[in-house]
Amino acid sequence: MSIGLIVDGQAEPDALWELRGKLQASQSMIRPLYADLQPKAAPGQIARKALSRVKMLRKRSASAIVLLIDREDQRECPPSLACEIQDALDRLGEPGILVVVKNRSFENWLIADVGALAKLRARFRPTKAFRERVVPNKADSVADGASLLNRICIDTTYHKRRDPPRILKASDVGAMAKNSRSFRRFLRLVGDDRYRAQSKRP
Repeated sequence: MSIGLIVDGQAEPDALWELRGKLQASQSMIRPLYADLQPKAAPGQIARKALSRVKMLRKRSASAIVLLIDREDQRECPPSLACEIQDALDRLGEPGILVVVKNRSFENWLIADVGALAKLRARFRPTKAFRERVVPNKADSVADGASLLNRICIDTTYHKRRDPPRILKASDVGAMAKNSRSFRRFLRLVGDDRYRAQSKRP
C-alpha cells in the first residue's frame, strides 16, 4: 500500500519527502510530484493541470492520491475548495482523489513546530512573539507565513526552495499537528493513526 502526493510548490516534493519516516501510517509514501497548480484558478482548471500527475502516480501503483494546494487569501473555506476540486477530478474520470487545502500556504505548516525552528540555530531565531502567533493551534491563522519566517531568519531572508526541506527534516509531526488544523487534515487523509478518527482537534 502506497500513497502519492501532488503538490503546488516546487520546494514541496523535497520537503514533504522528509516526513516519510515520521508518519504513523501503514501506507508508504511515493516521492511527491510537483504540478503547476494555481490556487485561484477554477476547480476544473486545477483538476486538468493535476491530471497528468494523477496518471503518473497510478502507474507507480499508488493506492491513494492526495492533492495539496494553497488557499492563499481566498475567502472560501478550505473544505468547500477541496470538495470543488475533488468533484472536478471526478468529472474527468479520476474519482477518489483526496484534496487538502493548506491554510493558508505551505509556510503555515513550516512555522507550526516552533521547536524545530529553534533547533536550526544557525538559520532561525524564534522569538516569544513568534511563538505566541503560532501556539497553541494558531499556525493556520497567520496571514503570511513566509513573512513571519523572514522575521526570525539569521543573515539571509527565507528561501522558498532551500529552507523548507531543512525545516521539515528537523520537525516533529506531532508538534506540527498541534498547531495546524490543515496539517492535521493532511495526516488524517494519509492514514496517520493519530488523526484517523478526526482532525478538528489537536
